Amino acid sequence: MKPVLSLTLSFFLFSFITNISPNNAIEQVLDINGTPLTPGGQYYILPESDNPSIGGLILNKIDDLECPVTVVQDITVIGLPVKFSMLENSTSNILPGTDLEIEFTTKPDCAKSSKWSMFVDHDTQLSFVGIGGSANNPGVETTSGKFLVVKHQHGSGHAYRIGFCLDTTGDCGFIALEFFNSEDGGPRLIFTVNDAYSVVFVDAASIKSASHALPI
Repeated sequence: MKPVLSLTLSFFLFSFITNISPNNAIEQVLDINGTPLTPGGQYYILPESDNPSIGGLILNKIDDLECPVTVVQDITVIGLPVKFSMLENSTSNILPGTDLEIEFTTKPDCAKSSKWSMFVDHDTQLSFVGIGGSANNPGVETTSGKFLVVKHQHGSGHAYRIGFCLDTTGDCGFIALEFFNSEDGGPRLIFTVNDAYSVVFVDAASIKSASHALPI
C-alpha cells in the first residue's frame, strides 16, 4: 500500500471532518431531489451538473483481467446503480461521515462480488475502485479501508464527494477521476488528496428508462 501511505498534511482537515461521530451530524445525505438516502436503496452516481443524466459508472475489462470488474466513468450513459450499506447494520438514514460499503445492484456473471474495493495499479501505483475482490483481480494488491460520503461545501445544495479512509492509519482521501489509457473506456475512480470528484445521487426508481452499460 505504498501509494496511499505517503500522505500529507492536506489530509488533516478531511480526517477531522470525517472522524466526527455521525450522531453529531446535522444533515442527512440527500439525493438530487432532496430525499434522504436509505441503506439498500438504489442510486445512480452522476457528476454534479445542472441536469445530471449521463456520466455514470460502468464496469470494463482492464489490462489482462478476464472479467469486467474495473469501475470507470462513461460520459454517454447513466451507468449502473449502486446501493449503500452501513457497516453497523443500521436501517436508519445515511449521514455524512458514516462508514459505508458500496456495491452495484447488478454485476457480470463472471464477477464474484459486486462490492467496491480499492486495488493498486502496478504501473502507476495509484489505488483505483473495482469489484470482484481478489478472486477477480489475481495478483493485484488490495488497499483496505472504508468508503463514506462527505458534503461538498462549495458545490450545489445536493453535491457530495465520496471519501475513502485507510484501515491501517485512519487517514482519509477522496475519490477522483483519472485517465490511465484510452483502452479503459473512460477515467477510473482513484484514491487521491486532490481534484475530488463531485457527485450527486439520483434515485433509480425515479428513472423510468435508462441506458445501462453492463459488459457481458
